Amino acid sequence: MTANSLTRRHFLAATAAAGVVTGFPAIVRAQSKTIVTTLFGGAYEENYRKHVLDPFSARTGAEFVIKYGSADEWLNNALVNRDAPEIDLPFLSLPVAMRAIRVPDLFLELTANEIPALADVHPIFKDTYEGKAVGFNYVDYGILYREDMVEKPITAWADLWDPSLAGKILAPAAAAGSMYELVMIAATLAGDGSDWNLGIEKLKELKPNVARWFNTANEVDGLIQRQEAGVAAGFGGFRSYALIDGGVPGKFVTPTEGAPMGVLSYHVPTNAANRDLLLEFVDFALSVDRQVAFGNAMPTGVVNSKAVLDPAVASRIAPADQLLRIDWASIQSSFTEITQRMQQEVISG
Repeated sequence: MTANSLTRRHFLAATAAAGVVTGFPAIVRAQSKTIVTTLFGGAYEENYRKHVLDPFSARTGAEFVIKYGSADEWLNNALVNRDAPEIDLPFLSLPVAMRAIRVPDLFLELTANEIPALADVHPIFKDTYEGKAVGFNYVDYGILYREDMVEKPITAWADLWDPSLAGKILAPAAAAGSMYELVMIAATLAGDGSDWNLGIEKLKELKPNVARWFNTANEVDGLIQRQEAGVAAGFGGFRSYALIDGGVPGKFVTPTEGAPMGVLSYHVPTNAANRDLLLEFVDFALSVDRQVAFGNAMPTGVVNSKAVLDPAVASRIAPADQLLRIDWASIQSSFTEITQRMQQEVISG
């Protein structure tokens, strides 16, 4: 997603707060109730500000300064400035978040004693991060297909290998957000869900069916609309339903084996100067009211198990119990090798 311009009010507030951030010690920043955090733009930023940031500011007087960019940049910033964090609350995405939790003493262990709302968060959004972070919301990655281009209904990941889909599939490359998950799904189909090497070999067998390996959702939108492809694997439900609502004769399915999740997660630096304020904010963002308001507005899945979304929204989101649990710990150290082998042997090979 690309960053939207700040409104004049937010710009002036952010500029004033930025002077505090850059001009004085961290303790002054804490006293000023300023939180430097990260964010993606577009509709996400608009709804996040409206339903989470602005209500917290109204309640506490806190000011937010937003840093835009990528999860990789934000993690690097946290590493470089670990003794005196420049970013108070990195908002990270998978798989970058998996690298983040592996760095000793970089981020706090989060507990329900400090963040009471954690008690109501579905376990997958805590266990995935081994207690070093917590998810805020999620998108489910399933399979979108054009019913006018596919002979047989698709219900499972295994269906993608059907010869009738030759040259019709769009599959995620490294930048798309769900490539690692597809590798591990393929490994499971090959007989061992913990061996990513098997996954790569299995994906080699899929190559005749792949029309293109995509890096962005925008690529998928155009190719599906123009009927240059009939299936998008590992594609977000949110984007899929936007295409369907726009007139594409398609169907989005949560595969029987489960759906990977795209999650944004909160990471509280161990050396954060305004630790108590950050924990208060995370608790606020995870509360039922904030989760319902944001989930209905986007619309996306949310992590609080007590949050009940509008039925029209909930019906289009895979529930937490249907999300895939990926053993990230077993592959985190191999991200680079997996990417290289996928590029050389599967995508370009």
